[in-house]
Amino acid sequence: MRILIAAVLVISLVLAAVGCTGDVGPAGEQGPPGDRGPAGQQGSQGEQGPRGQQGPAGEQGPPGEQAPPADVMPEAEEAIEGFLELLGLGLGAAIGDEVPEPAPARYEFEEYTRHYVKQAIDMYRAEGVEATATYYSAPESVDGQWYMFIGDRDGLVIAHGANPSLVGERMDKIPGPNNNFPAGKAVAAVADEDGSWYSYTFLNPATGAVEQKHSWVVEYDGLTFGSGWYESGASKSDQPAYTRAFVRQAIGLYDAIGLEETIAYYNTEESIDGQWYVFIIDEHDTILAHAANLSLVDQPASAGVGPNNYPAGKAVAAVADEDGEWFSYTFTNPATGGVEAKHSWIVKHDGLTFGSGWYEPGPMKSDNPAYTQAFVRSAINLYDAIGRQETVAYYNTAESVDNQWYVFIIDEDGVTVGHHNEMFRGRDPSLRVDSTGHFYGADLLSATEAGKWVNYVLLNPETGDERQKHTWAVKHDGLIFGSGWYEPIQ
Repeated sequence: MRILIAAVLVISLVLAAVGCTGDVGPAGEQGPPGDRGPAGQQGSQGEQGPRGQQGPAGEQGPPGEQAPPADVMPEAEEAIEGFLELLGLGLGAAIGDEVPEPAPARYEFEEYTRHYVKQAIDMYRAEGVEATATYYSAPESVDGQWYMFIGDRDGLVIAHGANPSLVGERMDKIPGPNNNFPAGKAVAAVADEDGSWYSYTFLNPATGAVEQKHSWVVEYDGLTFGSGWYESGASKSDQPAYTRAFVRQAIGLYDAIGLEETIAYYNTEESIDGQWYVFIIDEHDTILAHAANLSLVDQPASAGVGPNNYPAGKAVAAVADEDGEWFSYTFTNPATGGVEAKHSWIVKHDGLTFGSGWYEPGPMKSDNPAYTQAFVRSAINLYDAIGRQETVAYYNTAESVDNQWYVFIIDEDGVTVGHHNEMFRGRDPSLRVDSTGHFYGADLLSATEAGKWVNYVLLNPETGDERQKHTWAVKHDGLIFGSGWYEPIQ
């Protein structure tokens, strides 16, 4: 646009200089000078006499005739075209034809991708579908990581710069390189006349690696035009980042192809990626997808329990929000078959709950202190997820006992409100005296948020004899959560 304005200004100047009027007529004759006045008398130094009057000017001659414009236009046109040639433009471009806009820089990924797709659509408009499909299936059409894929009105691939062997295949049947992810189906579904972005994993032909791809897809005249750029994405070694990306991809698929086809995919074994799988829960807390355990599909979220009937599914459904939340608990790892600590990322989206997570072995029971601390942390996590009433109700059941480990909960008044043994619930705090006469109740109530160890002698419910108990007590939200292990009295 700036070049066009400059060209117009120069053309105007050239026309003004070349296309001028005819020759100017001769000047009128000069009138005779007036009479010279007499000289003044000479003073002591000789005074200057007054100057005589100027005679009148002669009459102006008539102007010459206007030169015809036809005689000077070739010179003007030659000057204009010479200037435009320097600019790389033709005369027609300067006076009305559209001038192509320069391509954005390649580091402006979104802008460059849209530009690349627009070039393909412009070629289709100018040269037709056959020429466009031929060109964009050729290697010379590939621009680094950018290549075109084009689908026809029947959903068939008619051009694919990175993999011409895909030409003739159905676009919605092309999977991603990992877990048979329905990338082609999603890409075809999101295309519209305004253009849409869709992100997924795909093979980057420039690097040969599977990476995160961001495609701009446009439907034009019944055809689908698309291209995109790549980035490395999250690595499995970065487990939290990979988990979030795995859930985000599931949500993106749902937004692209809808609920029915999304849950169909995430109920297949192919959708499991090592220790990662997606679970989906609807607004009624019904499990819709769980490829690691298909028996849970169509069951309430509360059916998803961990060891000792720990209400993991209920907690997962409760903590989800639109910003995403982490929840840690123990669950069966389908990749190893063992019960391990699981860390799930859970997101509420469009009334649905999407989640996935990774596993780690966690502390062993042979490491009594570490296992005890993890057991108490699990109780606090449950409380934060489902609240006081349901947490207390769970720890009041025998199912919550894990061999010698059980959780007790003391309220703000020092009264035990949660304990698998009913005789300890509601007991007077002053009765927390062991068989040696040690009042350990004060030690328990002095626990802080950082936690503290409290030692006393107590009956071991597993063996029926008195043992030394080592309890880890933590104050949280005004309550005391505790558990411990026993060993023989020394």
